[in-house]
Amino acid sequence: MELRQIQYFIQLYKDLNITKASKNLYISQQGLSKSISRLEEELGFLLFERNAFGVTPTEAANTLYPHFSKIAGSYHNLLTTVDSIRHNRVLKIAAYHGFASSCDVNLFSEYKQLHPEAHLHYEEASNNNLLFHLLCQKADLAFMLAPLPKDLVSVACLRKEPVYLVVDERHPLASRTFVTIDDLYDQYLLLLDIMEDFNSLIIQKATAEGISHQVYDTVGMEEFFHLLHASSLAGFSSRLMYRYFLFPGVRFIPFSMDIHPDLMMETHLAIPKHCVPDEEMQRYIDYILERKHL
Repeated sequence: MELRQIQYFIQLYKDLNITKASKNLYISQQGLSKSISRLEEELGFLLFERNAFGVTPTEAANTLYPHFSKIAGSYHNLLTTVDSIRHNRVLKIAAYHGFASSCDVNLFSEYKQLHPEAHLHYEEASNNNLLFHLLCQKADLAFMLAPLPKDLVSVACLRKEPVYLVVDERHPLASRTFVTIDDLYDQYLLLLDIMEDFNSLIIQKATAEGISHQVYDTVGMEEFFHLLHASSLAGFSSRLMYRYFLFPGVRFIPFSMDIHPDLMMETHLAIPKHCVPDEEMQRYIDYILERKHL
């Protein structure tokens, strides 16, 4: 049994789909299937039942999952300890797309000024892929949007911000001071892929209240404002992320928080549940706790 097989098992257990898991792992579907099959052969029992919609974990998989998660967390701790012994510790930090530019201060250059001996590596990925970065040691810490996966814990809640409806300046809703779920009636929605949880929450509310709407498409930040501009589409975003894409001609209209108090985006600094922060990690965590509400 290899650590890589355990990491592949963990990802497939979470995604329940070979295609999605292989994409998150950056390997081929065939490679993932072969690795899981070899693990099942070595163990002598099935871990997943294959079906037309994906895979379903067996009882054996459910039993092994918490043990495999602890192994992945322990291995992460081992690697950080080895780096510290070698005196070449590089603190690897990941975040969702647009995070760095949405902050009022540069959380990395400022940290380097305070701790010139520190070595940082920063990269951005989709919010959904940050779990893989942490569990597979591609990152020590990650700035993520809530809700966090059950294998991660928050060491700091950085900020909370409201979700806004975003439309072209000529859209009928553009002159409103606030909107409610009722205003989504007969709207064509353009969804931002990094807002997956909030998209689902808003659509569930609209559906529960019998408000007809249609999802036009789900796209990334690069396309989002271009498609909204000069169109009748409506989408959801945050004003902080908007600064990353300074696109003219769009309007941000807040949802009424009295009616929808749960439409808030929370940014957390997260680590794996079984990870014990080493000195470098803890120093950065302490720094973030001092810089909350940026």
